[in-house]
Amino acid sequence: MKLAKLALFTAIATTAFAAQAGQYPDLPVGIKSGTGALIGDTVYVGLGSGGDKFFALNLKEKDGQWKELPAFPGGARNQPVSAVVDGKLYVFGGMQKTDVAANQIINDVHVYNPADNTWTKVKTRSPRSASVGASAIAKDGKIYFVGGVNHEIWNGLFQDLEGVEKEKQGMYLDPYFNLRHQDFFFNSDILSYEPATNTWRNEGYFPYSGRAGAAVAVKGDKLLVVNGEIKAGLRTDTTELGTLGKNGVTWKQLGKLPAPKGYTEQEGLAGGMGGYTKGGYIVTGGANFPGARANYAKGINDAHRTGGLKKTFHNAVYSLDEKKGTWKVVGEYPINIAYGVALPYDNKVLMVGGETDGGKALTEVKTMSFDGKSLKVE
Repeated sequence: MKLAKLALFTAIATTAFAAQAGQYPDLPVGIKSGTGALIGDTVYVGLGSGGDKFFALNLKEKDGQWKELPAFPGGARNQPVSAVVDGKLYVFGGMQKTDVAANQIINDVHVYNPADNTWTKVKTRSPRSASVGASAIAKDGKIYFVGGVNHEIWNGLFQDLEGVEKEKQGMYLDPYFNLRHQDFFFNSDILSYEPATNTWRNEGYFPYSGRAGAAVAVKGDKLLVVNGEIKAGLRTDTTELGTLGKNGVTWKQLGKLPAPKGYTEQEGLAGGMGGYTKGGYIVTGGANFPGARANYAKGINDAHRTGGLKKTFHNAVYSLDEKKGTWKVVGEYPINIAYGVALPYDNKVLMVGGETDGGKALTEVKTMSFDGKSLKVE
């Protein structure tokens, strides 16, 4: 699978790169599979491996430190999503252990108001899973959601597994992992939620198969979707660009991500972290199972468990040529990273927490930027 590529090595070697001490303090606890967003110059991050905790940091405050907010009222949960509208932080769903079973997707919405430092549960629920595996972005008073796992299939699997001895769980897990990607029924509807009217809308259909864990970004009326999981253990290397309009979102496909250094094939990334900087959109990290795409192409549906493929975290940094719709590798992040909070701020990508090799939850806070020639991480 691995192959040294001289041209790629040369491209990276000639890219100016700087890795310096972080300019922001570390998180009080490691946070992976959590969520976060910016309100002005203040970043809010929490949940995931942080339990029910949420923290805030004023990025403009000299010698500023993370401050703990009131506990999230919905309890500890993994893989929620969030976005900001009108100066308030909206947090959607996630999964948690319930009285029914473990890892149950919760279909609720909470809002945090910095003005009075309070959480409120919103009287609404999404018509599709708008959290686990979904990606969210705010634009013009609406929050747009891309992808997400199938609520019923996911919850049902863990309900079936509840109380079953480990050696007998295969009767449920094997049929699940042997499904074709389209039979996972990941969400292909583009949803939007408008807090001002407390309404959900169907903004159109994503025609390239539902995604989980895609990296998304918005610039003007363009919505970028990068890779993501298309079934358990299997990613896609495709990228897409949507145009937001009055009648929903229309789509076109861009180029695929190239293979990273040392690989003959791009497996696709889930949990990648990226955003727009002066030099355009960049994305890094993510995780996959090298060899899964080749297995799936051979008709092996259980593509990542077959042969015991290892979940692998990455650090290649990719840049999008917006005119050509193509990608190139422009350098490397200092560590392998995925499933953290990445937010555009001051022409940089703010990188908060995440997960690295061995499942370790990260506390570090860095920025990543690209000016079209040089990648900088500090």
